[in-house]
This record gives sequence, C-alpha cells and structure tokens, in this order.
Amino acid sequence: MTVELGVLLFQIASWIYVAAALCYIGYLIAKKDAVGRVGTMLLWVGLLFHTGSLVARTVATREPPFLNLYEYTLCMIWSAAAIYLVLQAIAKTKVFGSFGVTLIAGAAVCASYLFSWEVRPVPPALKSIWRTPHIASASLAYAAFGLAFCLAIMYLIKARAEANPKSFWGTRLPASTVLDRTTYRLIAFGFLMETFLILTGALWAQKSWARYWGWDNKETWSLITWLVYAVYLHTRSIGWKGRKSAVLAIIGFAVAMFTLFGVSLLLSGLHSYA
Repeated sequence: MTVELGVLLFQIASWIYVAAALCYIGYLIAKKDAVGRVGTMLLWVGLLFHTGSLVARTVATREPPFLNLYEYTLCMIWSAAAIYLVLQAIAKTKVFGSFGVTLIAGAAVCASYLFSWEVRPVPPALKSIWRTPHIASASLAYAAFGLAFCLAIMYLIKARAEANPKSFWGTRLPASTVLDRTTYRLIAFGFLMETFLILTGALWAQKSWARYWGWDNKETWSLITWLVYAVYLHTRSIGWKGRKSAVLAIIGFAVAMFTLFGVSLLLSGLHSYA
C-alpha cells in the first residue's frame, strides 16, 4: 500500500459523501424514504472507502494517521460519519442528514484538495503513547460538536417556522424539542471527549516538554473551547433551553474550529507542526 493510494481512496470517499448529502437533501425535500435509504447506503460506502484510506496511510507510513492537519481532518470526518450513522439509528430519522452529512461532505472535499497530504518525519516530541488517545478524543469531540452545530441550526430554523407549521420547514424538520435534546446529548458527549483530550494532552506535554501546561496557543484555545461548552452544559442545568442554547452551541463550534484550524494555520507555537 502507498500514501498515494490512501489519498485516492479518500478523494473517492469525499465525492461519495457529496452524493450521500444530495440524497439526504432530496429526502428532506421530497420526503421519499427510498431516497433516504440510498443516502444512507452511500454514506456507508463512503465510510468504507474512507476507512480504507486511513488503513492505507497507516500501513504506508507505519504510523497512525495522527500527525498533521490533513490526517486530523480525515480522522475527524470519519468520526463525524460514524457518529452520524449511530445517531440516525438511535433517532430513527434521516432528516438530520440533510444538514449533518452536508457538513461532512463539504469538510471532506475541502480536506481532499486544500490540505497537504505529504508525509513528514515524526518529531521526537510526538513519539509518545499519548498521541493516539489524544488525537482520537479530539476527532470524536470535534465531530460531535460539528453535528451539534448542524442540529442547532436546524433548531433555529424550526423555531422560526413554528409560527407557520404548514410551511416547508415546519412540515419537514423534527420537533424543536427533539432537535434541542439531541444537540444537548451530542455536546455532552463531545465535552467528555474534549475533557479527555485536555487530560491526555497534559500527560503528553509532561512527557515531551517536562510540564503539564505551558499556555501554548493550542493549549489555551483548547481550554477556551472546553470553557465555552462547560458554560453550555451549566446553563442547561439551570434551565436554559431552546434558542439560547442553540446560539451557544453555534458559538462553541466556531471556537472549536478556530482551535483546530485557526491556531494551526495562523498562530505559532509548539503545535505548529500540524
């Protein structure tokens, strides 16, 4: 297996995700279950090719795909697709895919053509047993936050449409209570993974740089992300629901994306290798 094979498999997966997203959008518009089933089948096929790309890259480099921004994004998108399929099975509705799978497809196409897929040597500081759990938890956290962002957008649209329940959005989106509750559950899971991300990062930093915390840009923004979602969960515990929670979920995702991409691309620091 070669790195190029892994890149090709992911490019194929990204366009299969696009086809799946179009089917989910078609399902939302036409409300035909057959279209939704095709979308789900395509999503599974895309995930299969995506898995193959990760396996090919791992075999070719003899390292888990947890080193640079390209590899992070591949793992995050894979996690989002897997979490979405579990969510769809639990919720027994395909409507979430019209937004969720569209985000997955867009991210996959961007990762395929915007980020460098070249393999670089692993810096000595990154050769640690903590790298795998650290990046795996990051992938799951950001994937969950991304899907929660999609459902928060859906909630705001649905809440606006409730004034006219026979409108397009009023008849096609799930009940606002379902969207609100599902957003909360995704964020609760993501927050747990974000907490594990910070803890494993601190242990990794101690092993590599002889300190648990150094206020590096990535560390600082990871903490800010954690605090934003901690505020979200706290406000839920004191009675916040609905629009306020949805807006906070959207803000949280924006902060998370800056932590993942903005810090890596715009700010210098110990995590600049990404």
